[in-house]
Amino acid sequence: MSIQVLDCTLRDGGYINDWQFGKKNIASILDKLEQANIDIIECGFLTGMVQDEECSLFHDVEGIEAVLPRRERTSMYVAMIAIGEKELHPSSLPPYDGKSIEGIRLTFHKEEVGQAVEWAKIIMEKGYQVFMQPVGTVFYTDLELLELVEKMNRLRPYAFYIVDTLGSMYRNDVSHRFYLIDKNMDPGIRLGFHGHNNLQLAFSNAQILGKIQTKRTLILDATVYGMGRGAGNLPTELITQYINKNIASRYDVTMVMDIYDEYICAIRKRYEWGYTVPYHIAASHVCHPNYAAYLIDKQTLTMKDIEKIIQSIPGKHKVLYDRGLIERLYTQFQSKKIDDSACVGEITALIKGRPLLLLAPGKTLTTHADAIRSFIEQAHPFVISVNFVDSRYQADACFVSNHKRMDVIERDLQPPARMRVILTSNIPYRAGEDDLFVDYDQYTNDDEMISDNAGLMLLKLLIRCGAKEVFLAGFDGFLPSAKGNYYRQELDIPLKEEEALEKQRRIRKQLKELSRFLNLTFLTPSVYEQEEADV
Repeated sequence: MSIQVLDCTLRDGGYINDWQFGKKNIASILDKLEQANIDIIECGFLTGMVQDEECSLFHDVEGIEAVLPRRERTSMYVAMIAIGEKELHPSSLPPYDGKSIEGIRLTFHKEEVGQAVEWAKIIMEKGYQVFMQPVGTVFYTDLELLELVEKMNRLRPYAFYIVDTLGSMYRNDVSHRFYLIDKNMDPGIRLGFHGHNNLQLAFSNAQILGKIQTKRTLILDATVYGMGRGAGNLPTELITQYINKNIASRYDVTMVMDIYDEYICAIRKRYEWGYTVPYHIAASHVCHPNYAAYLIDKQTLTMKDIEKIIQSIPGKHKVLYDRGLIERLYTQFQSKKIDDSACVGEITALIKGRPLLLLAPGKTLTTHADAIRSFIEQAHPFVISVNFVDSRYQADACFVSNHKRMDVIERDLQPPARMRVILTSNIPYRAGEDDLFVDYDQYTNDDEMISDNAGLMLLKLLIRCGAKEVFLAGFDGFLPSAKGNYYRQELDIPLKEEEALEKQRRIRKQLKELSRFLNLTFLTPSVYEQEEADV
């Protein structure tokens, strides 16, 4: 078997950073991949969408030509056209002239096979090599796959792919499809494998395929450091080193490492990708990884919760991500309607006649601890902590709306803790405990991004309990990093800069609405005190 490596960092990896690699960086990455002797290099998407020159999204092949290495080229250069996603109609392609890319990777869904074949014919007539890539090969039955292979035999593309879109294929799944295709497809057509790492099997599956005895050429897709959305891809540096040591020494892996050092490492500091348990859960249930990503971003669910929601996704919606569907399923899962009038009455009695101090777990709980304690000593407020417990602050009550946080702090709520526990109805009942349960739905808001923000929910509850004034401490706001948002490191979660700023803007807007009913006073510095123009 002849094995080739196709690096698709600038295309598949672009889902991480919105393809904003920068024009100079794109040219440098392509040049280093050329020097690494990578067989096939994917430059990015060909798309009808308007993009600037700093992206690896190209409006035409001339734009790709501008970033290709100026040295003598031995690698094959390609780009992707994705039917239904940033697509560019192949009729707009100029005839192949040897100056830009040599091939087009055409990706399509099962219902788009007919269109894909017609587009492939147009592309081939213009002189380009065509790589046919059916999304979610695992969703094809053996008969459907054989029917598709027969179409490929008539079309005779450069390559046909097994695409593990959801990262859900085990070695038997991959090898079974390989043997089925290999036995029935024209031997002149190369067979490719595009794996994702949701089950940490991309590398091992590639090795399995590399050991199969066949005269057909195998193409293995990879990205530097496995860069790609969700759990990521087969790492280029791993598969090239493996081929060097076990098959033939052909690749300069140090050049791949240079790409990581100079470009990917910096991106990795800003963005997350790679194996996680939620991505494993999504793959195990053969679901699109973006469902897991959405639920991870909520930062409110345990792994068991995430699995229950993913299990509830209807079969017809598993392969294609439906943002509206997962929003509804999340809301339905959290929604457990209860009559909380008795508990609201009890909370009203607890806070009556006392100032109210809410403690959120911001970093200022440490930096301004003396000021907070001084206020407590002088004003004797009723103190409520939000989604955390800390012995340094003797809170009268703890409000918890986050199941994930509840699992962590429950041990701190055991006797001799002398505080009332206020739980929203999405939190499981604690046997033997005198908890106060309030209706989750009543205290959320209509802004999906921050609909169940714990601080906002508690403020709405206190308004219902008749509160007129609330003092706030530790409500610092979000920093665009994984460090510094919370007073304890284990509470920190990574946030992209644009996400952090957007959350702050929306929370500030909600606080402004709530201030119509409550006098809010910040005891510690907070971005929510600032006017939007100052942030």
